[in-house]
Amino acid sequence: MSIHSFQNMVSLEKSGICMWEKYRHESKQTICVIGVLILAAKLCKADGHFNVYEEEEILKVIPHEPHQKRVLMKILDEAGADSKPIEYDAMRIKKLIGDDHKDFLEFILAVLYKLAYSDHVYSEEEERDIRKVAKIFNIEKTLPEKILVFIKKKFKRRDN
Repeated sequence: MSIHSFQNMVSLEKSGICMWEKYRHESKQTICVIGVLILAAKLCKADGHFNVYEEEEILKVIPHEPHQKRVLMKILDEAGADSKPIEYDAMRIKKLIGDDHKDFLEFILAVLYKLAYSDHVYSEEEERDIRKVAKIFNIEKTLPEKILVFIKKKFKRRDN
């Protein structure tokens, strides 16, 4: 993805047009990166705050040159202000990528988990949004995840 592409994307005015529509003429690769940024921003806002730890993690995951950081931050800001639910964006990514690249969808989900834990607080809102994205991506819980959920529920019942 070139800086020229980023500059063209950011120079578009916020006119109430969906981000996906604004960037529809970009390459598939660029649109995928924007999709990941959108999901990341919405997930990080799910618990009511978007902090510096989450921002740093996003910037570590998205390959970019140092001079592109400002542009990425503008895209994150725009994504965070977008009113569409996270499911909308997950469906757009799923449609764009299709079923042939399940490994990339799993990578996106792993990135979302990493972001959710980056501020050392894994909220119910983040869990809910990650589960929504996983369902849209047709990614089921693994056996160890199912066991962990079962154990958490058992301990929670004992605490009550």
